[in-house]
Amino acid sequence: MNTPLVPLLLSLLLAPVDGFESDAIRRNYMMETVKGVEQIIAHRGASVERPECTAIAIERAIQTGATAVEVDIRSSKDGVLVIMHDSTVDRTTNGTGNVNDLTLDELLQLDAGSWFHRRYRDQTVPTLREVLEQCRGRIDVVLDLKEYGEEYRNKVVREVRQFGEPKRMIIGVRSMAHIKTFSELMPEARLIGLVSHPREIEMFVDNGVEMIRLWPKWFDQFEEDLVRRVRLAGATLHLNGTLGELEETYTLLKHFPVSLSSDDPKKLKLTMRKIKHGVWPGGKPEASPRARVLLNR
Repeated sequence: MNTPLVPLLLSLLLAPVDGFESDAIRRNYMMETVKGVEQIIAHRGASVERPECTAIAIERAIQTGATAVEVDIRSSKDGVLVIMHDSTVDRTTNGTGNVNDLTLDELLQLDAGSWFHRRYRDQTVPTLREVLEQCRGRIDVVLDLKEYGEEYRNKVVREVRQFGEPKRMIIGVRSMAHIKTFSELMPEARLIGLVSHPREIEMFVDNGVEMIRLWPKWFDQFEEDLVRRVRLAGATLHLNGTLGELEETYTLLKHFPVSLSSDDPKKLKLTMRKIKHGVWPGGKPEASPRARVLLNR
């Protein structure tokens, strides 16, 4: 059976989550959704606990047991690939200006941690090479491609092949050019489609993307069943979370994602464990002693 269709079939066979006839059915349903999550992605590292997109945030993500860490790739003025979410350094460093207008030496002079807490004032803007070497043999890496040029794409491929592990890369593609380059030059890597609009779902999947990222806000903005479209196209589903809180995570899991991201991967893992053992928003854990023991570990 086509693996992406399994969650679709389960969702059709089981009663709607909000209309369960018994707590037992609800518990069993949610247990299956938790089991289906294969990736817990630390968004910009463990960015609730550490300054985002820094070596210490990535290290903390590894410590929490996240299965992957997501980082954003931009180019310095002199063509070095660096890790920075925003197009400017203003928000997350003590500097100002566009990343593309600053040389690597200028970027390395910036304090990338004090904005979060002064104890992290020694953190600098990491290069892609440093991140790949830090993560090698330890954790999957999601590369969010923030630029589009051919030179940029080819440079990412070269650095991953030289310093990283292509089989452990998940490439966040945003265009047909992204898909073409990484399908041809790094076929070992997995592709996640960072579609900008639902109209791109089928186009991305038809061109080889195996997983689609949907924004949860789209479920309110569009009347159609976007998750069903992803399944029928033959792809799996990734959903972006934020803080790993119970209500948010419970809502996301109802869509049977195989991948979730969070700024707080430690909290997300704990919340998923709670849901697996019978906790839900407005509810309470199953009363069995075994459930209480598992939740208190």
